[in-house]
Amino acid sequence: MKHHGTGIPFLAYRSFYTPLNTIERFAGAGYDTICVFPAHTRNSLGEPYSQYDPTWLWYDRIDPTPFDRMAEDILRAMPSARFLLMIDLNSPVWLEHQKAYTCCDSFNNLGRAVHNPEWKEPTENYLSVFLRHAMEKYRDRIAACILACGATDEWYDYSSGTESGDRRAAWRAWQTAHGRPDPIDIPPQSVREHLSHENFLRDPEKDGLAVDYWRFCNESIADTILEFARIARGITGPDVEIGCFYGYILEKSFKTLVSCGHLAYEKVLDCPDIDFLISPGTYVDREMGGGSGFLIPNGTAAVRGKRLLHECDQRTNTYNSYLTPYINLRLKTAWPDEKSTVAGIRREAALGLIKRTHLWWFDMWGDYYQGERVMDTLSRVHELWTRFGACKPVDVCGTAMIVDPDSTYLVNQDHPMTPEMNLGTRNKLNRLGAPFEVYSFFDIPRIPDFKRYRFVIFTSLFSLNAEKKKVLDEYVLRDGRTVLWLYGPGICTDGRLDTAACERLCGIPYGKEGLSVRRMDGWTSAYLHNWRDLTPAMLRKLAEESGARLTVDAEIPVYAEGDLLAVHTKEGGRLTVRVDEDVTLAEELFTGSTCAVREGRFEYPFEAPDTALFHLKRTAD
Repeated sequence: MKHHGTGIPFLAYRSFYTPLNTIERFAGAGYDTICVFPAHTRNSLGEPYSQYDPTWLWYDRIDPTPFDRMAEDILRAMPSARFLLMIDLNSPVWLEHQKAYTCCDSFNNLGRAVHNPEWKEPTENYLSVFLRHAMEKYRDRIAACILACGATDEWYDYSSGTESGDRRAAWRAWQTAHGRPDPIDIPPQSVREHLSHENFLRDPEKDGLAVDYWRFCNESIADTILEFARIARGITGPDVEIGCFYGYILEKSFKTLVSCGHLAYEKVLDCPDIDFLISPGTYVDREMGGGSGFLIPNGTAAVRGKRLLHECDQRTNTYNSYLTPYINLRLKTAWPDEKSTVAGIRREAALGLIKRTHLWWFDMWGDYYQGERVMDTLSRVHELWTRFGACKPVDVCGTAMIVDPDSTYLVNQDHPMTPEMNLGTRNKLNRLGAPFEVYSFFDIPRIPDFKRYRFVIFTSLFSLNAEKKKVLDEYVLRDGRTVLWLYGPGICTDGRLDTAACERLCGIPYGKEGLSVRRMDGWTSAYLHNWRDLTPAMLRKLAEESGARLTVDAEIPVYAEGDLLAVHTKEGGRLTVRVDEDVTLAEELFTGSTCAVREGRFEYPFEAPDTALFHLKRTAD
């Protein structure tokens, strides 16, 4: 593929509308990349995604004229534009209604539609015909192809596992292909939702059929993405990147974690036809003082040589909340004023730049990016992206959070604790005052120099077998490292639920109240049963005792990689920042100010709110 982690990531503009005046301002700020979305479906509020007419009119009737008109309009405002072409694979209303009895409702019932040839075959044909036209006419401009389907075009399956004839046949074939008995039918809702342990975990023995079924549902979505990606790759060739929205294990929780189809993200990232996955910034930590963050484990993409695309759809102080005269989407989490908007834009840009993601500013329904100071900030971001975007990533984190999609199939997505598991833990780590990275369990053997991680948190390692235990022994439970286990580590060992297995793994009895710490042979074990009891102060103490350096003495977000370091704060004030001993100067890249560094420390006067992005100069530079 074209990049696989090399070169300058995309920095782009996106909007559901085509506000030519705003696009022209972005072009004036140096931007030359834009998401183009010729949609034919309606959003979750029943309104058209696109202001242009549909391109897919009937089974074999595709009219690319509205797309061409959109492209021509954009090129008038941004003449040098490169396109990130987002292709709508959801069913037009006519297809959904024509085949209602077999389910072609890919927006809300994707899990049933993907097994239906009456949906898949015409959709594959549309992708082929439309993409061939786009490549023939705009080959030199198309930098990426984005496959969009499911609810809100993010490959969500909201069918809740409900049956259809095609889905039942696919499920039966999947089970027998895995050497298991023919289940004859899809497990009913009472079986799919049954939890044998504390109404929180499925027992692999008692609830095994439900575990298998949810795995099948998630892999079916992943397999469909890969089928469409293979078609697209055959048309685009190797020089166009292919991506999609998928893999939201860090965000999907209540009502959706297991059923929405996003847990097979490792399979998607391992596919050579996929170059990047997309997600918006987290919806629950995006206010001033929050750490933002990806919905997908960035480390999982990185160890596979892939990227994320960070979508910045945070509501600014000027955003248009009126989708129609009657639909007002005003949110309390919007950044309240221009100063906050500038600090927020800097934060999102710093996070993306440091983690080497693609990034686009999502102007949803317009007016998000208004005012001279805001546009000056976006222009400066473009300059920094050009200067630092191609730098080789060098991870300097001392803390790692590990999620486990395999164990997640056991979880009750309706339990009130579920949002605390991955989402809540990540947001508390946002206040560590030090950088951290998020991985999936089987990334561990792929991580270069795992020894640098002094503090490791397992949020959900419920399922354990010989293969996983070997990974733990060989890479994790050694080198003086501190390991924090949450809720029930290893509670389902070798396919059997047994609370005593937790103590055999971590040395501390299952369910013990409060934080317990025990010195083990060559490592330190810490155990906390209830995610809600975890605090940033607790994480800071464990991290510091493990030998992982805390960058600041405050519970605020810090991002770092290589010679780049960013700090975000709501309250501001003069803070001491700790860096490596060989650093001699810290240049703040948004303002151009410099700070002398002595004995690995410097002070910086933060405004309220503020995001500072430092370039660290070293003795050898």
